Amino acid sequence: MKSRIPRAYKKEKQDIYNKRFGIIFNGEDNLKPLMTENCIDLSPTAAQCADTYQSFLVGGGFEIAMATENLSEVRWQKRTPNDLLEEIGESIARHQGAFVWVGYNANYQKDAFKVLPYELCRVGKKDDEQYSGKIVVSPNGWGKYLKADEVDVYDSYNPNADIIEQQVDRDSGWENYKGQVYFFKMNYKYTYPTPLIDRALSFAEVEYHMGLYYKGTVQRSFEDITYIRHREFPSEEDEREFIKNIEELSGVDNASSKLIIKDDWDDEKESAGNFKFDTIKNDVNADKYAHFESSSSNFIRKAFRNIPPQLIDYVAGKLGNTSGEDLIKAQSVYNALTAKDRAKVERLFAELFHNYKSDLNPDNNWTIKQYALLEDGTINQ
Repeated sequence: MKSRIPRAYKKEKQDIYNKRFGIIFNGEDNLKPLMTENCIDLSPTAAQCADTYQSFLVGGGFEIAMATENLSEVRWQKRTPNDLLEEIGESIARHQGAFVWVGYNANYQKDAFKVLPYELCRVGKKDDEQYSGKIVVSPNGWGKYLKADEVDVYDSYNPNADIIEQQVDRDSGWENYKGQVYFFKMNYKYTYPTPLIDRALSFAEVEYHMGLYYKGTVQRSFEDITYIRHREFPSEEDEREFIKNIEELSGVDNASSKLIIKDDWDDEKESAGNFKFDTIKNDVNADKYAHFESSSSNFIRKAFRNIPPQLIDYVAGKLGNTSGEDLIKAQSVYNALTAKDRAKVERLFAELFHNYKSDLNPDNNWTIKQYALLEDGTINQ
């Protein structure tokens, strides 16, 4: 008898172009970013991992202290590049990408930035060189009832002064010009980057369903489920009164542990009775599910650049001899694991603030400080 290892089949990712909106779908139903958000928010471990990854991605902010600036198109809104870093970091942590709106002044200098909600943005049609010149934003989301005139179309990021001048002329002046959108991606293999949680979607869903199970068990006050079978009542009013009495005896929170069924039976011993009570015992041992919980948490951590368990569950004794040493070494390890990602963000800011209206960072040093949980900081690499 011959045997072989089965070959896993993986469907190739192909762009789905929608003519109605002039966009490339993100996911087969165009709702992938919303699914990603929900998946992370409904899984305690995934939400914690996304927050932790974001913290290490933006670190302690930029090494160079910069003055508070009006980085927004709103005149009274004063913000620093560190504020912008936090907003971009959150989008990257969840989606591995960010859509950044860039505004220009009449001198073709950048004068404002804003991070757009990732789930509202889509990439426009690509040309023969695989370049997309448009970013389409739907303020109301991408539901099936969305109309074509309800979306906003922006030019893709291109800081060339000649290009900006052409766009301003096309829009009949600066007062009508909407600026550009920079679509930053942590990887450029596909049109849209792959979120880190994609590697552990099933395990995030396990955590969510485990939560539903615990909730249902607690709501029943850990009671067994009782089936109450009854013969036909003389009247509907008698039946309603019976059900009402059962609910009052059980209490609102425990009513779900009682199931009332209209039935008939031929058992001679019980032929004279009008009621039968059957019980489904809850013999579930909580330890039975402990493996599923710990395994799901472990796989989710691995999906987010292999976050050391100490940073999520604060488990002592894994990387050192004391809990303090554990955390110091764990943060040192994760700072090293996320170093390449921080370097990409540093290059993004160098590009964003190139030709900015004021010289916020004369040395053009956009190095991000490593993140430190404890006062004595991270072990130097």
